[in-house]
Amino acid sequence: MNGVPGRIAIILGSSALAALFAWLNIGERVTLRLGIVTLRSIPLSAVVFLSILFGMTLVFAVGLRADLKTRRMLRRYREALGEEWPQGRPEDEQEGS
Repeated sequence: MNGVPGRIAIILGSSALAALFAWLNIGERVTLRLGIVTLRSIPLSAVVFLSILFGMTLVFAVGLRADLKTRRMLRRYREALGEEWPQGRPEDEQEGS
């Protein structure tokens, strides 16, 4: 599955699975013990959704520092060589050939 139709299929499939999970566990309530605070009667689907969202945010935050460091190093390297940043992606140049 390549391109836009493949991405749409993946998004729709993931959304359908998430909706099915939420529907099957609509009455399930859990207790969260967070050390100091205890939250009672929280919907299971909300806990799973917020856990995934928190995990994605954490991965983004951890990777952001390394990404910015790499970009900074590449900028210095290109400036040392006297080259300018390329305007397009390398894939775009290969398609036009």
